[in-house]
Formats: sequence, structure tokens, C-alpha cells
Amino acid sequence: MPVVNLTPHMVTVVDERSRVIQSWPRADSPARVEAVRVRVARAAGVPEGVPLLTEERGRADLPEPREGTWFIVSSVVGSAHPERRDLLVPSDLVRDGKGAVTACRSFVISGTPVQKVAP
Repeated sequence: MPVVNLTPHMVTVVDERSRVIQSWPRADSPARVEAVRVRVARAAGVPEGVPLLTEERGRADLPEPREGTWFIVSSVVGSAHPERRDLLVPSDLVRDGKGAVTACRSFVISGTPVQKVAP
């Protein structure tokens, strides 16, 4: 099955010993979601003076679903499209000594849960 990376970063999946399993080059035109932050007056239990915001998110300009094709997207894009069942969100992120993400160990499939695999 083809996998298309729609993120602005190279996505690399590694195993538990940090050996590269697969990499996908960054997208020339990554999928992005516009977010507008709106100030919230108050919320019960939050101390007065603590700024509170909510985000109003738009939709990403995703390609139409293609039979047998997966699309790698950010968690923000994935959460903006819960109806899609063809989106992969990098998970179990691997970071370098400065905290920058260098790889992932798995993907979360967006949308409706799929059949689980026994451990």
C-alpha cells in the first residue's frame, strides 16, 4: 500500500533499537490546519488571572481518499478530520538530546478504530 507524507518533515519509523524501518520525504505542499485562538472569560476551578484560550480550527486541504493509500499527517490535521480513515499520525516519538523529534516508533490511525491485533 502506498504511503504519502503530507507533513513538512521527513518521517522516519524506527524499531525499539532505533534501527530505521522506513522513511518518507517531507511534502512540498504540507497539509495544514488554520487555527484562530479566542480568549475565554473564565472557567470554573482555574485561578483568576490565568489566561484561557480556545481554538477554532479549520479543515486541511487534503487529497481525496484513494483506495489503498495512507496519508501521514500531523496530530492537528488528524484531529480536524475525524471522518477520515486513511490518515496516519506519528506516535511514540523519538527525540534527540535537545528535544527535537527525529523519528517515531508507530502511527495512530485516525477515524474509526480498526480491528485490534493480539500482542
